[in-house]
Parts: sequence; structure tokens; C-alpha cells
Amino acid sequence: MFDWFKKIFVGYENILSSNNTDNFADTLLVELKASSTSAITDAVKKVEGKYMKSVLEESYFPLQSLTFVPNDVEVARTLEEFFRVHEDINPDFRKVFCKSFLQKEYFSDRGAKVIIDNEFVPIFKVDVSSLEERSEDEKYLISIKGRKILFSSHANLGNPKKNFMKGDSRVNVSGNSELKEMKNKVVVKLLISDKDGHRSENVTLPTLIGKNPDDACIDFGITPIYIKAKYVSRHQIFIYSILDKMFYFVPDEATLTCRSGEGDILEHGRNYSIKVSGERLYLGVPPENARPLTANVDPAEFPVLEIQPFSHEGNASLDKTPRPTVV
Repeated sequence: MFDWFKKIFVGYENILSSNNTDNFADTLLVELKASSTSAITDAVKKVEGKYMKSVLEESYFPLQSLTFVPNDVEVARTLEEFFRVHEDINPDFRKVFCKSFLQKEYFSDRGAKVIIDNEFVPIFKVDVSSLEERSEDEKYLISIKGRKILFSSHANLGNPKKNFMKGDSRVNVSGNSELKEMKNKVVVKLLISDKDGHRSENVTLPTLIGKNPDDACIDFGITPIYIKAKYVSRHQIFIYSILDKMFYFVPDEATLTCRSGEGDILEHGRNYSIKVSGERLYLGVPPENARPLTANVDPAEFPVLEIQPFSHEGNASLDKTPRPTVV
């Protein structure tokens, strides 16, 4: 598990080459993952009872802080040295290491969701002097069923926020600060009909559309677009461009598929070219549904997506002068 760190930090073998360090890192990842999950789920259980389930389904709790306290003097000293040595090589080591055991999202049994910001870094309180004063009886109490618990942890959550808000920087690319960048990117206009009604989004490609596309896709230059409807997959449609052509497909992990404006059921993983005149898609269709498409579609259940291509300059492709071709 720890081998991938060796590829990131040059000179690692010369500084810490013993198997003991690898074993400690493996144990550390397992313990921190279990401790963080316990602390975050405990924190959300304490506050979720104040809110109706419908509110929890439409919002999330941001994680404000997560604190780890070693329960053992030796663990505290080893942890302190572990971070010190690696941060001498890479100052961002702690952030990278923590991302390997922190999940992007945590869920409770009632559907409450906690989201971890991409720049979030937990707090490690290493106070060796206070640990040395712990009596033998107190040390014994940290052992449960023969396994010593290496860390105590505590999480603090912020007030709930809406999963989707008009003008959210994650989906809004039409702000004044981004107009210049849009000129150098391929842009499409999306007309969306879902539970919230009808709206229009100017979006830079590539974009991932669905009920809850991963916020992590922003790190890879992918714009997430959120659809609120009963029948729609977490990742429903992916739109991208190659040179002057635009394509879309239904990801393989999507449990539902879509129908085209002509009524054809889209195949998972197959690339479809976007026509210059645009595309109209009916999202959230079961793959085995062979019934003909009707005009009476409730967007709160089966959302509707229209894709209208834009050029690099932000002008509709319909207005572009056709390129001459060789006959």
C-alpha cells in the first residue's frame, strides 16, 4: 500500500529504507481510516436529528475540522518523525498522505452526507509530555478486545449547504472572471428540465452530468452538472470534444441509460456524435425499457437534456461558415 509513495518522493529509499517504516505506514493508514470514519459518522449522527430527511437528501455537511490524538507515546514520537522526514522532501506530503485514507463523502443511515473539501488537512495533536503522564491503568483502557486503539479522533461539521445552488462556482462558468477563459475552451449550452424546473447552463467541456457527479472531477478539468430527478444515475452523461467535433456517451457504471430525441435507447459506453443542430436526450431510462417515447414526460422523474453546441468563441455553431471540403 505504501509503495506508491516511493514513486512520488525522490530519495525516499535513501532516507527511510527499512520495512519497519513501510509497516508503520500501512498500519497508520488503516488506523486513521477507521478512526476518521468513526469520528465523522458520530458527528453527523449528533446533528442530523434536527433536520427532516427531505432536507438531508438535498444538502450536505462540510467537514470543518478533524483532530487525531495518538493514545501512545511511541506512536506519537514515530508519527512526528514520520511527517518530519517526509515533509523535508515534499512540504505537501501530509496533504497527499491524508487524501489516501479520507473519503470524498461520508453517509449516515438517514441519508445525511458529509463532503470533504479537496484542500482539507486534518490536525494531528502530538503532545508527548501529556501522554507520558498517563498511568498504566489509563493505557490499559485504550485496548479493546486485545487490539490497541492508536488514535482518538474528533470531527466538527459546519451548517448544512444545498447540493446545488444557482451560481455555484462548481457549475457556473459564465461569471465575469471566466469569460476570457471561455474563449479558449469548447463550450456547449445545456437546457435542463428536472425537479427544479427549466434552466440554461453554458458549460465548458468536458462535463459530467448526473445526480451526484464527483466533485473530484474538477481536479481533472471536468465540469460537474447536477440533475435533480427521481430516475437519473449518479454519472449519467459525459460530453467531450476532439478537435472540432463533440461527442457524448453513457458511462458504463450508470445503472440507467437515456433515449435520444428519435426514441432510440443509448448503449452504455458507445460514443455518439453531437449534431450541429443539437441533441435532445431523455435521461434515466431503464436499459430494458422498449416502450415507445411519449410526449407526457415528467421531468421530476425523467429529466430532459438539450445540448446546443457552441464554437470556441462562444458563438453558436449554426452561425459558422461551412468549411470547404475536397470533392
